[in-house]
Amino acid sequence: MAAGKVRTMPNKTQRLQQWFVERERPDAEPYGEFQHVGANQTLVRILLQGVEIAEETVVLDAACGIGGNARWLASLYGCRVWGYDIDEGALVTAEDLAEIEGVADLCQFVQDRDTALSFDDGQFDVVLSTEGFYHPPEIYRVLKPGGRFLLTDYFGSSEVTGESIAAQYGMELELSHDVTDLALAFLRAKEVEASLLTDAGFIDARQLVEVINSGNRRYSASGGRHILARMRKPG
Repeated sequence: MAAGKVRTMPNKTQRLQQWFVERERPDAEPYGEFQHVGANQTLVRILLQGVEIAEETVVLDAACGIGGNARWLASLYGCRVWGYDIDEGALVTAEDLAEIEGVADLCQFVQDRDTALSFDDGQFDVVLSTEGFYHPPEIYRVLKPGGRFLLTDYFGSSEVTGESIAAQYGMELELSHDVTDLALAFLRAKEVEASLLTDAGFIDARQLVEVINSGNRRYSASGGRHILARMRKPG
């Protein structure tokens, strides 16, 4: 940068639009900054019901993408939030958006893999995963005893329940909801939206097919379920 020149930070709308333009996947922009149905703030609020979040609470936003939930939590509660993802571009965007929103001092984003997290044992009071990649032993390890794991995700088997998920993680199930109907309604709406974008020339037919395949067809092909669950690590 030339001497005397100061970088001008775009506003939030401009920075998000830059992210969407840079993305190759056509399904990114229709979902907004939270990327997918699992990060719907209504669902996260349900997961947080009865969970005390204070300034001293330390949260991990697993597979955080561009940090929508991390910034949301930091803004609402003034708590410290870490986010990790494997996508470097997403993390740069997350950092910029945190600065724009005035929560950069509360949010820290790192490039990491779910199978070998760089965080300390028992570092977090809460771990939030909204349709991200996660590894049960690592989630368990980085949670404090008594800490909560908040999860929304798609599971390919119709046999999956909140109880079976909690057992997989070695945690106690506190609440569970099957939100498959909500996910399907959301994805159907996005298919219609993608069709309109195709007709208007914003995306091509190949991209429309990608949107369809990433949504409803995975449910119809396997009978999969979308589960909302909150678990507690013993201790």
